[in-house]
Amino acid sequence: MELESLKYIWHSLEVPPNLLRDRQSLVVLLQKKSQAPVARMRRNLIWEAVLLLTAYTPAILCFLFGFEGRLAAISWLFIIVLAFFFAYYFLKYRLLRKMQCPTCQLRSNLVRQVETLKRYTRFYLLAGTAMIPLTYALAWFIIRWKFSSAFSTLFQRLHPTPWWGSSGLWLVLLIPLTVGMYFLNAAYINKLYGRHIKKLQELLRELDSE
Repeated sequence: MELESLKYIWHSLEVPPNLLRDRQSLVVLLQKKSQAPVARMRRNLIWEAVLLLTAYTPAILCFLFGFEGRLAAISWLFIIVLAFFFAYYFLKYRLLRKMQCPTCQLRSNLVRQVETLKRYTRFYLLAGTAMIPLTYALAWFIIRWKFSSAFSTLFQRLHPTPWWGSSGLWLVLLIPLTVGMYFLNAAYINKLYGRHIKKLQELLRELDSE
C-alpha cells in the first residue's frame, strides 16, 4: 500500500483529534517509497521473474538442441512450467499495481485485495512445491523412454545392486525432497511476500482502531 493510498483512506474517514498523532506516525512509517510493502513486493516479483527466466533458459536450450534432439520434450516441459509461473506473475503484478492506485482505493477494496494476495501466495507455495516432484518424475520417464536401451545396459551392469534401477525407488526418494523444499519455499515466500502482507494487515487493523 503506497502512502497516497493511505492518505486517500484517511481523508475519507473522520479521525478524532486525539488519534491524529497515531495517524501521523503511520505516515512517517511509510514515507520512504522503497520501504512501502506493495512496492517492495512488486520489485521482488520482478526479480523472481528475471531469476526464473535466467535459470530455465539454459536448461531449455540444452535439452532442445543437445542430445541430438531426443530430449526436446523436456524443453517443452520446462517451457510449460515457465509459462505457468509467468502467468501467475502477471496476475499478481497486476493486483499489486491496482493496490498502488491512489484514486481508486476504498478500504473494502483493499481488504479484498489483501485477501486475494494471500490466496495467490498460498497457491504459489503449493504449486511451486508440487512442480518439483512432478517435473522430476516426467523428466525421468522421458529420459527412460528416449534412452531405454542405454538404461537397460546400465541396469545390467548394476546387477549386484539392481535396486538402483528401480523407478519406484527414485520416486519414493522424492518424498523427503518435496517435504524439505516445502519448508524452504515457505521461508522464501514469507521473506519476499508474507511479511509484507502481514504489514498491510497490521496497517488495516490500525485504521480499524481509529
